Amino acid sequence: MHSKRGVSLVEPMVAMVVLSFSLLGSVSMFALAQDGITGGARRLQAMALAETRLERLRAAAYHTLLTADLDGDGVVNRQTINGISVTWTVRPDRPSLANSQTATITVTAAWSDQAGRRRMVRLGMRRANPIFSGGAV
Repeated sequence: MHSKRGVSLVEPMVAMVVLSFSLLGSVSMFALAQDGITGGARRLQAMALAETRLERLRAAAYHTLLTADLDGDGVVNRQTINGISVTWTVRPDRPSLANSQTATITVTAAWSDQAGRRRMVRLGMRRANPIFSGGAV
């Protein structure tokens, strides 16, 4: 004859403790993944804003680079969109833009992440003066 014995209360309690610790670890991983996704989306938005500004500066007439108010807001080199500050500089290779052969354009998009740390994306290009390169002014 076999004796019929039930499961003690300790075994399901141990199983519940092990399961709760594994679920707690999973939940913290989901929170970490969400932070990564949010940070990546913010970085992508900053990159898109910087690329847009760089393209607008590339399309502007060369002689207006230092004074170009490209969006008509009265601000020449700063723009803030959704908490992302976009700034740009134009540095001619000579003191005067008209006499320079090239200009270096740098666009920086900066923002603060959820932890309050300052993050930034910086893009740059060199643009040739069309007078010296044979292009149209």
